[in-house]
Amino acid sequence: MNADLLREQLASQHESLHDLGDGYPANHFAFQRIANALIDARATRILEVGVGRGNALPLLVSLGLEVSAIDTSDEAVEASRQRLSALGQDSGRVIQADIEDPITYAPLAADGAFDAIVSLGVLPHVRHERQTLLNMRSLVRPGGEVYVEFRNKLFSLFTFNRYTYEFIMDDLLGDVDESLRSAVGERLRGRLDMEVPPVSTGGHAARFHNPFEVIDEFTAAGFSGVEAWPFHYHAGPPSFEASHPQEFRDESIALEHETSGWKGLFLCSAFIIRARRPMEADPVH
Repeated sequence: MNADLLREQLASQHESLHDLGDGYPANHFAFQRIANALIDARATRILEVGVGRGNALPLLVSLGLEVSAIDTSDEAVEASRQRLSALGQDSGRVIQADIEDPITYAPLAADGAFDAIVSLGVLPHVRHERQTLLNMRSLVRPGGEVYVEFRNKLFSLFTFNRYTYEFIMDDLLGDVDESLRSAVGERLRGRLDMEVPPVSTGGHAARFHNPFEVIDEFTAAGFSGVEAWPFHYHAGPPSFEASHPQEFRDESIALEHETSGWKGLFLCSAFIIRARRPMEADPVH
């Protein structure tokens, strides 16, 4: 597909994003950025890790990409196979596999390295982050790129709830003298909504990540050119969304393309890491 035409189509979807009948279109903005990067990189073969029910497949196929995909859910794999087949591509390139276990995705790896990996909603749930990054690196060719989504821990400073308390007490003040730290904690508890969100009582809770630390992790795993792209802006603390629904949504969408370079680190609840496997990469130990 013509790159300029595709960019126009992506931009034209903007008007329908303000409908309160749908959930906030965070992934629209994530894939808008990813699609432009894939066009610029002239990618032809990509792997989507965590394909789910294949909602992104029409966009990826419209880019002229040969798409392979994995997911741990057999139901998701079946739905994505049907979707990819309807789009005119080989449904056999969607398999049930776990990015943490190379044996499971070996059939796809046997066909050669990919130009890029796209993965949204996966890294917050994996158990072995460093190995997952190394596995992703091994699946892309030298010069290939990965686009990986994380939940933004820095956003906690803007939520004014239990997450704010935990970030300040644990991440910022974890090494401070306990008597002073306790006094700060008491003051904070009186000023924050400590009942939100409810404490999770079971399962493997999704993790939040500091973008600065994640950049270091990708670098340590052998990637280069690592950068963070914040998305899913909030025009105010999340508690204001219920009282000002349309205004909150409209202003949040307007912020998705702000160019400060730093506001998104605090106003966004998620970010994409874009990273490249070096052209001449030595093994990482």
